[in-house]
Amino acid sequence: MTSENIVQLNSSRGFTRMDNSLMEALATVDLPARELRVVMAIARQTIGYQLETKRLTADEIGKFTNMRRDVTSKAISHLLERRIIYRIGGSRGDIGISPIREWSFYEEKEQRLTETKTSHSDNIVSLRPDASETKTATCLLYTKKEPLLTLSSKEINPPQAKPAPASPDRKTPFGMTQLLADNPHDVPEQLLADWLTQRKAKRAAVTATVWSTVNTELAKCAEAGITAADAITEALNSGWQGFKASWVIKRLAESAPAPVAQSRHTGFDERDYTAGLIQREDGSYAI
Repeated sequence: MTSENIVQLNSSRGFTRMDNSLMEALATVDLPARELRVVMAIARQTIGYQLETKRLTADEIGKFTNMRRDVTSKAISHLLERRIIYRIGGSRGDIGISPIREWSFYEEKEQRLTETKTSHSDNIVSLRPDASETKTATCLLYTKKEPLLTLSSKEINPPQAKPAPASPDRKTPFGMTQLLADNPHDVPEQLLADWLTQRKAKRAAVTATVWSTVNTELAKCAEAGITAADAITEALNSGWQGFKASWVIKRLAESAPAPVAQSRHTGFDERDYTAGLIQREDGSYAI
C-alpha cells in the first residue's frame, strides 16, 4: 500500500473527532440511508462542536442533508422512536445523540395480516386521525438523565404541578379601635393617637401583646400615685419607644421641685415677750 491510497486530513479546515464505539455502532445499526444522513448531520453539529445537544430544526437538518423538510421530519421521528437520538423539551427542543446502550439496532417488524384479515381489510375504516409530526415527536421524548419508559398512551400522565403552599393569614391590624376597646386606665384618645404616631415613626409595631404590657406598667404607675395620662405624656415628651413604670417614676422624681429647707430659728412672732414682767406706769415692763 502506497501513501497515495491514504486520505490525508487537512487540519486547517478542522475535523470532527468521533468516538470509536460510536463509529462502530453507526456502521452496525440497521438504518435507512436517509436516517443515517440525518444522524451524521446531527453528530456533525453537536459532537463536531463538542456539544451534547443543539437546537436544530427540520429545515436546518434538511439543508445539511439536501432533503425536503417533510422527509427530514419523518426521519427525525423514526430516529427518536429507535432511541438513536433524543430531544430535550418540545418539538423544537435541543437534539443530541443518545448513548449507544439505548439504541434499538434492529427495527421490530409489525405483525403481518393473515389472509382472513386481509380479505376483510377493505371493509375496515380507520377512525383514528394520523398523528402529526409534533405529536409524534413529543410522545417519544426522553433524555440521557432519565431511563426511557415505554408506556401506552393510557398510562402516560403529565406531571402534576405541586400545589402552592397556602399563604399565611395576615394578622388583624391593631389600632385606635382596639386601644379604645381595651383602655382600663382611661387614657385620653388624643394621647393614644400621639402614642401610635410616635410608635409608627420609630417603626415599632403595635400589637395586643405590646398594649397589654403598657397597661401593666400603667397599673404600677397608678400604685405610685401617677395618673395614666401623666405617665403617657411623660413617655411622649421623653421620646421613648418602650414604656416602663420605673422610668416614669424616676423621671417625675427628678423633675419635681426641691422642698425649701426651714430654718431652726422660727416662731419669734408667736412668742409673748411680756410674760412674767411687771408693767410700769409709763407702759414699759420691768422684771
